Amino acid sequence: MIALDLIEKYRSIETEKVQTELISMFAFSKNENNEIADNNLAFRTEVVEELLHDFSEKDLKLIREIFNQELKCELSTRRHDNLYQLCYYLFEIGELQDVFLIYNAKFNSKNMDVGTMLDREMMYLNRPIDDVLEFVKSELHEKPELIEKNKTILTELNNLKKQPKNDLNEYKKFIKGYFFGHENQIDTKLKKSWWEFWK
Repeated sequence: MIALDLIEKYRSIETEKVQTELISMFAFSKNENNEIADNNLAFRTEVVEELLHDFSEKDLKLIREIFNQELKCELSTRRHDNLYQLCYYLFEIGELQDVFLIYNAKFNSKNMDVGTMLDREMMYLNRPIDDVLEFVKSELHEKPELIEKNKTILTELNNLKKQPKNDLNEYKKFIKGYFFGHENQIDTKLKKSWWEFWK
């Protein structure tokens, strides 16, 4: 099966059995001969790349599952090849609940490289920061079990809000330019230097 076939099948999943079979094709699978290798990393990367020019809400289940498999891979092998791109997909789609996934990857990862690589601005989820803050406050209030795993999420979101030169539109220009080329954006001039997004 090629990446495009898997994406199409995932979009039309009818049973849990089919979903389980499809996940097995890209699930983290540690290589017995090489501790830092994942048997399915190459195919997972093909799927992530295939999604770049055609992803939407209909791909959320797949994106979240690949994200989970990437985190398993990172924990075991310290490889996190696709996490940045997957966070971009979550950012663009803008489902507020995914703020917890992005926060977990950035702030709870055992590998410092992951935390450094992921932009805090991805937690905007393509929405005004106040919308994200209100959602997170509500979720933490209604589901106190989330607090332990997300101890500093409100602090990080408030810091993002206070950050100098904080601008959702600036970040949208930057991240689209990163994946599609800044020369392809209508207004390519950023007020903030590109490296300032990776702090």
